[in-house]
Amino acid sequence: MSEPQPIRFSVPEEGFDLSLLPEAARQRGSHAFREAVTTYYKDAYREAGGRVDVGFSDGVIEVAWEPQAGQLPASATINEHLQAGRYDEAIPLLRTRLQLEPDHVESLYNLGMVYSDRMQLTEARELLGRAVELDPGDANAQVALGIAALRDNDADAAQGPLEKAVVLEPRNPFALRTLGQLMLMKGDAPMALPHLRAAATVAPQDPINLFTYAQCMLAIEGESHEAEADELFQRALRLAPVGDLAEKIKNQQRRLADRVMRANAQGMPRMDAVMYLSSALEAYRAMEPEGQKQLLAEAAAVGQKGLTINDPDQMHQLRQYQGGVSVSALQVACIYYVGVQLFLPGQDAGIDFAREYELAKGMAEGQAAS
Repeated sequence: MSEPQPIRFSVPEEGFDLSLLPEAARQRGSHAFREAVTTYYKDAYREAGGRVDVGFSDGVIEVAWEPQAGQLPASATINEHLQAGRYDEAIPLLRTRLQLEPDHVESLYNLGMVYSDRMQLTEARELLGRAVELDPGDANAQVALGIAALRDNDADAAQGPLEKAVVLEPRNPFALRTLGQLMLMKGDAPMALPHLRAAATVAPQDPINLFTYAQCMLAIEGESHEAEADELFQRALRLAPVGDLAEKIKNQQRRLADRVMRANAQGMPRMDAVMYLSSALEAYRAMEPEGQKQLLAEAAAVGQKGLTINDPDQMHQLRQYQGGVSVSALQVACIYYVGVQLFLPGQDAGIDFAREYELAKGMAEGQAAS
């Protein structure tokens, strides 16, 4: 075992988690605060032996550990920091443990995961590679190594660990999902599909996998999976109704609806869409600027909830349109599309009505001239 080296690090007082301290010692900068922080760090390193010095200067906590032969830092303390996301506190303890016990697989894995999350990928891959070398049967470490390689834009290096993880644990949802995502990134949707399908079976509440599974279905050439993909998108959106993933799902739903609409029209312009677009143009032109903005905002708000434009039975009431009538989902999409073209040119409306819009403009101009 190599001789352990001293560890020194600093933490801003403002960044210290007050929940770690007694309530009476939570006034930053106070004597009680500094005493409690000193006690906290001395306790954290107690089982490692050695000497711990804690100082305070200009709002910064300075911690120095001088090692000596002794026991290791308590795993329970490290795990508490990791579970709470207190990586700044966990890192020095993990480094200490690895100095004293370089082949401790759990610490290699945990520190590798922390570095991977912080995008310190060279260090992460080295630590996780060492972990799987020592324990090749650790499926979670194999998955973590694969993810770190993916984050490092090294898809080829990611594939081996992920495939090993799936062999080791055929029902590991993270291994299945990540391997499926990798195959999809490589353009091999047929190879990705069984992994993503299996992940959806063992983790049916994972919206990220459901979203990826649907994308994979749509990427398989020569097959029609629109209905199944649409159902998966809907399930994913129910599980993740807000946030970045929700916006990605809605965008894909719009693209899928456009794809189905084009397939149904067999390459010809959709004349029902042309009529709806023409009516929307007339409605906008008859309004004052404030009313135009309100109509566009209302159509956008309805669209954010999801529109099944190929379902004629899905109806929505628009208070700003023709006195508050109920219109189909396709008509809402057309009203929104026209508003974007008139007031937000260049913005992606989420669906392509370019051909129909040109016809609609011609119809509207002809009616205005007559």
